[in-house]
This record gives sequence, structure tokens and C-alpha cells, in this order.
Amino acid sequence: MIRVKSISIREFRGIRDITLELGGKNFAICGPNGTGKSGIVDALEFVLTGNISRLSGEGTGGLSVKDHGPHVDSRDNPEKARVSLTVHIPSLKKDATITRVVKDPKTFTIAPNTPDIQAVFVKVALHPEFALSRRELIRYVLAEPGKRSKDVQALLRLDEVENLRTILQKISNSCARERVDLVRATDTAGNALRQALKLPKLTASTILAAANEQRALLSLSALTSLEANTSIKDGIISATTTQQGVRVSKGQAHTDLATLKESMAALRGAEVAEALENATAAVAMLAQDEAFLKYASREALLRSALAAFDDRACPVCDTPWAPEDFRQRLAVKLEQYANASSRREQAEGKLATVLTVLDDTVASVTTAVRLGALLQPRIDCAYLRDYGQGLVRHIESLRAFLPIGTTAEALAAVHQVPAVVVDVVASLTAAVLALPEPNQLDAARDFLSVGQEKLESYRNAALAAKAAEDRATTARLVFETYGRVTTEALEAIYKNVEGDFTKLYRLINYDDEDKFDAKLKPSLGKLGFDVNFYGRGFFPPGAYHSEGHQDGMGLCLYLALMRHLAGDGFTFAVLDDVLMSVDSGHRREVSKVLLDQFPNTQFILTTHDQIWLRHMKTVGLIEPQRFVHFRTWDVSHGPMEWDDQDVWGNIAAYLQKNDVRGAAALLRHYLEHFSEDICHGLRASVEFRGDAQFNLGDLLPRAIAKMKKLLATGRSAETSWSHTDKVQSIVEREAAFSAVVANSSAEQWQVNAAVHYNGWANLDRRDFVPVVTAFKALVGKFTCAACKSAFYVAPERGEPQDLRCACGAGSVNLIRRS
Repeated sequence: MIRVKSISIREFRGIRDITLELGGKNFAICGPNGTGKSGIVDALEFVLTGNISRLSGEGTGGLSVKDHGPHVDSRDNPEKARVSLTVHIPSLKKDATITRVVKDPKTFTIAPNTPDIQAVFVKVALHPEFALSRRELIRYVLAEPGKRSKDVQALLRLDEVENLRTILQKISNSCARERVDLVRATDTAGNALRQALKLPKLTASTILAAANEQRALLSLSALTSLEANTSIKDGIISATTTQQGVRVSKGQAHTDLATLKESMAALRGAEVAEALENATAAVAMLAQDEAFLKYASREALLRSALAAFDDRACPVCDTPWAPEDFRQRLAVKLEQYANASSRREQAEGKLATVLTVLDDTVASVTTAVRLGALLQPRIDCAYLRDYGQGLVRHIESLRAFLPIGTTAEALAAVHQVPAVVVDVVASLTAAVLALPEPNQLDAARDFLSVGQEKLESYRNAALAAKAAEDRATTARLVFETYGRVTTEALEAIYKNVEGDFTKLYRLINYDDEDKFDAKLKPSLGKLGFDVNFYGRGFFPPGAYHSEGHQDGMGLCLYLALMRHLAGDGFTFAVLDDVLMSVDSGHRREVSKVLLDQFPNTQFILTTHDQIWLRHMKTVGLIEPQRFVHFRTWDVSHGPMEWDDQDVWGNIAAYLQKNDVRGAAALLRHYLEHFSEDICHGLRASVEFRGDAQFNLGDLLPRAIAKMKKLLATGRSAETSWSHTDKVQSIVEREAAFSAVVANSSAEQWQVNAAVHYNGWANLDRRDFVPVVTAFKALVGKFTCAACKSAFYVAPERGEPQDLRCACGAGSVNLIRRS
């Protein structure tokens, strides 16, 4: 993976022009809501993937990267909106810069442009999960098991496992349905053979007995066995045709017409009527189900689109999509289809009886139509043929099931037998009855010829059914084996993740949940997630745990999953305000976990909470100067930082316009912000306020008093060590510090704060310039001249040992010689 060294953003989202130097280290972005923090996150995601999650996916309507990625003032010039990112690639030990422009978000430039560097950026683009906001984080915790399984597998790049499982299940179901259809066709052919041979039961012995009885009449040798290629009419010499055409077997014709009448009667019988009533009710219920109607017919389209997706654009409409968003959206729709599919299968089960009778009827109709063409004179069977074709269409509609309206129409029509069809059957019956009775030898020949024809049809149907049975068995075995093997593999993965997740969560909540445990329970297409609630049992996280604990679980699960996914390659992650609900007592522990458990990962963290920013700096997660603190934002300039150069320059700009009120307000806000950090770093005693609303009079005098005390303590300590040169240096620092303090008169605010900063706005510009100069000098004395970092006391708690800065040049020893 990568580590970010710097990022430059131009005319992108709410940012006009900003460059941040991250140096490949952890970096924090702090500021109130609406000051531009998420714009930095969007820029990182855009330059690495070409996408902005906030502008794509579910619920984003007509938003797009190209239209809404540029700054609003550059919306007509997307070529101006660009992001450049310089990174270090640890695996290659190389630096590289990637640049992407909003006008063409799918295209990027790399320098140096070598195949190995290209491969790294392509891999990063396939893992957009490096950026995590709370809306993505919490879904791992509170999602339904089926949805969680898809989200977690997508994060682990295991979504193809689920896709293939779904395909195998579909194949298995399809083979099972085909087997049912072919078994039904075999039964129909078997019934036709049984009727042709006039058998009460169809077995090899009964077929041989019936055939041999007729063969004996023709003086043919008896058949001893019925093999796959045995012909029961073998040895018949005389032709079965005459000059008038194919001779009709009166007995078989009579049997075929009787079977047709029985089938048509069955269509109007009580059993089929009950089946039709149940099936009609089920179909009517589905017709009222909007979700079923919306998604069921789209399954094939969705699955083919998912298979054809190239990680860039929808294969159906060419709309650009982030890979994760596209797959997630289709997964939701397919999950909705799965619910509809189950209801469809239940309704289809109610159609089985109807379809069986329809299949038998169609077979009998086909035979009767063929009979009409053989009779002399011929019987016009056009109405009967049309009736049979109509039944075939009804069968196709019922088996296809969709559209649902066609199925309902078929159910309403199948039991209707037109009067003209009944008349045609009556005409066929009369014509058959009028045929001359065959002599004994002709009857035997007819019996064996027709029987052989039906036997061959039965054999072919049985072979097809056997092949379908084999396919169904194989497909089911493959599906079950795949499910078992993948479940075992996923269980091993989830067991590892489960252990790591539990460890991380215990570290964050060691004070009250040191016995915490969790269970990730995978099953086909689902991933259950239960956690222990103070020894009272395992429950879903949303059952009893607070929102803050759920946020902590989401972060820990994400970190555990990412560590499993990337291993040593987990070198970069963006956490966008993910701990907004975690109580302040645990934020320090989160910082420690990120620092101790992921030493090789560069975290870019955004927060609107200055206290958490201080925690991050205190525990060492964020190095001095490795953060940016936005103080405000406006549409013309973008985010504005709390830094000396920015603040003093803005104050000067106000004064240039003779806007003393604006300059005074900015100076006071900056000094309050600066004084909070200084009081925290120096461990200054400030009168407690439950609302944490401290004004400048509460803070700056305390910071001044604490700095004077620390310098005095340091002078005394160095004197005890006889470090004359260091004593002299501290004396000079004390004198310089006292001078700038006196010049600012800040110490007097302890007496009457209102006399000073609250009255600044009423000063003239010429009177206020010296005030600004004095406080700029005072601020400078709280920071190291060499590294520009603010002084702080170490350690954070307990007996103070040093007054320190980042580089050590301005550090002061506070421990006396014993």
C-alpha cells in the first residue's frame, strides 16, 4: 500500500487551494462542522479511486463527481478542479505522485510512470475501504446478518465467494426443476405405453408377457429379456402400410381417444379445481406485492450486469460507479429478489397438479390430431390443434411464472374446453368406431407396432430424465460441497478476525469490559454477530450496548478486518469522524490502540473535538505540527486554519481595511484557541467550568503564570545541578518573557477582563496595531524558536520532569538534584 507525504487540492468541493504536508506520518484534521474536513477526505478518495462516495450510491439522486466535484465557483470549469497526491510506497521504497482532474475522473497521471508504481495505484483504487466514515463503520455492527455478510465479504474482497455461491445455487435449482419436468414427461410416456399395451402395471416382465402373447399369434419367437435395444415388433415381415396410407389401429385409436377424454375431464374435475383455486390465490397475493413485482423479473438482468461489471461503469447504462457502491446496490436488490424467489417457489408448488394434467392433455391432443390426419376420410382437427397449442402456451406461462398477469390469465383459462373441441373429439370417436374390426393377425401387428413406438418414446424420456437426475445430483453436490468448504474457510477467517476484534475492543474498554467477548457466526449467505453484555449472555450489538460502544465496536471490527485483509500492507487509513459518539474517557485509549497496535499504519483522522485532538497529541499518535486546525470556512476562500501566519496575515488584512472590530474578534478567538492548547500542554490550573466555555480572561493569565513558575522551577533545578550556563539561559528567557507579558498587560485581566479584550473593538486602528504586535510577541514566547512547536510539560501526569518542545532545543529540566 502507500503512505501519504503531501496533498495539494485546487478548486475541489469546498476547497479553493490548500496543500498539506503529512510526511508519511499520522495526521489529524480538526475543526468545527462545516469547516472543510470532509473535503480533504473526499479529495483523498477522489485522487486514489476517481470516485467520491458522498456523491454516489444509494440516496444520492442526481449527484455526480463531474458535476458536483468542482468548487461551486468552478462548476463550469471542471478542468480546474484537481488533486495531486505524493506518496511513499514502502514495498517499492519509492516515492510517486498521482494527479487526477474532475473533468476526466477515470483518467490519472503518475510520476514516475512505471509498471510497478501503476500496479500499486491500481490496487489501491480497488480498495476504497481505506476511507471510513461513521455511516460505513456502523453498518458492520448493526446490519442484518445477510447484509453484514455481503459488506464484510466485500471489505475482505470475498464478495465473489457469495456471487459464485448464488450462481451455483441457481444452477442447482434449475437442474432440480428440469429434473421434475423430465420425470413428469417420463411418467406421461409411461402411461401412454401402459395404455397401449393394456397393462395394469408397467414392468419389464409385464411388457414381455404382453408382447410375447401377441408375437405368438404371429408365430414369432418369444422375447426372453427386455434390454435397452430390444424391439418388441422384431420379426414382423408384413408392411404396416397400404395403398391408402398408414393403417389406423382401431384398438389403439380407441384407447388414445379415451385417454384424451379422461384428461379433459380431469381439467374440469374437483382435484384440478382445488389446485387452481389455491394457485390462483397465491398468484393474486403476489400480484399485490410491489417488491415482488419490482425485483423478481429483474434477477437475470441484475446477475448478468454484476458479472459484466468492469469496476468502472454500469454495463447496462454506462453510468460511472464505484465498484463497492455498484456491487452493494445490486446485492441489496438481489437480496430483495431472494425473498421474492422464496414466495415464487411456494406458489409454483401449488401449480404441480395442474401442470401434470396439462402435460397429459397436450400429449393426448397431439396424438388425436395425428389420428385425424390418418383417418379416411380425414377429420379436420384444426380446432383441436389450436386448443392444444393454447394449452402449450398456458404451460409455458405457468412454468415461466412471469409476468404475473400472464400467469393469472393462464390459470383462469386452463380448465375451459371449448365446445368445438368436444365436437371434434366426438367426430374422431365416431370415425374410429366405424373402422372395420381388424382380424387377429392385424391386431397383433398393430399392437406390437404401436407398443414399440410408445416403448421408444418411454425409453427416450427415461434416458433424458436419468441424465437430468445426474445433473441435478451433481449440481446439488457441487453447491453443497462449495457451501461447506467456503463456510469452513470463512469460519477460519472470521475466527481470526473475531479474536483480533475482541482484543482491540478490550484494550479500548479495559476499565469496564475487560472480559468482553464476541461471536461471528457465518452461515450460507449470512454472518451473525453477537457480543457479550457484561456476562449476561450474547446479544446483537444494538440490543443493549450504547451508541458509543457500538461506534467503538465498528472501528475495532474494521481494523481487525483490514489487518486480516492487508496484513503488513495495511499502511494507510482515513478515519472520518468515526468516534463522534465515543465518550471522552475512551478516546485516549483509542489513540493508544491506533499507536500501539498499528505502528506501521498511517492514520488520517478528522474530528470536530479539540479534546480528542489533544488526546492524540498527548499519547504520541500525532506528532507536533502533524495536524491542521480549521477555524472557519467561507465559500470564497474555503477552509481557514488556526496557524500563526494565517491568523496574523488575516488580522493585518482587517486592519488594512480599517476593520478594527473584525481584527479584534479574530485576535481574541485565536488567543482563546491558543491559550487552551497552552494551558493543556503546560498543565496550568484553570477554574473548572462544566460547559468547558472558557474565555480569554480565564485562560491566558493562567498560562502566563504557569510559564513563569516553570521557568523559575527550571532555574532552581539547574542551580542545584550547578549548570551555570543553563541557569543564565533561563534567566534571560524569564526576563524576555516578563517583558512581553508586561507589554501586553495580559496579567491584569485577572483583575478586570472587561477593561481589556472586550473593549478592543472600540479602539482606533493606530491604537490597536501595538496590541496586535504585543500579543504576537507573547505568543512567540510560548513556542520554540527552532521548531515552532508549543512548549509542554512532561510527563502528562504526575511529577513534572521537563518543559519540552518538539526538537528539544528549548527544553528545560524541572528536577532538582537530591
